[in-house]
Amino acid sequence: MKKTLWTAVCGALVLTMGTWVCRAQRVVPVGNIPEVSDKSPTWWAISGYEIVYITQSEGRLTPIMRTELFDARTVEILSRTQVPPLTASDVKAVGNAVLVRGYLLMRVTPQDARAAGTSVTALAKQWAASVAHVLPRIAPTPSRFGI
Repeated sequence: MKKTLWTAVCGALVLTMGTWVCRAQRVVPVGNIPEVSDKSPTWWAISGYEIVYITQSEGRLTPIMRTELFDARTVEILSRTQVPPLTASDVKAVGNAVLVRGYLLMRVTPQDARAAGTSVTALAKQWAASVAHVLPRIAPTPSRFGI
């Protein structure tokens, strides 16, 4: 009886944790990113704020294409996270990923970390801090007039 109860408790715990982990990195759907063959480094910037300097390609995505992907994900994420207003604490580095309220915004690759002369985890934290500084400033807020 104890073994069965223990197995049931462990099974429920694993299912709960598995659900949490899956929810922790929700990926928003985005359209097709146009092909850009230029592999030059570029800044990912929004509203005049330079957020992350991208120097490396990731698979078929050139640095410019990666920033376009970040733009598309940002639009989707901001449209889903308007209430309550976004704060810096809503942006987190989890492993190699930067999440905004659980939505995947970007991943740091080993190539990114090598180019920056740091670890993947440290670079993810750096990118998350930069995103956390900018997104709350540009995020839509509820109307002050109740409309």
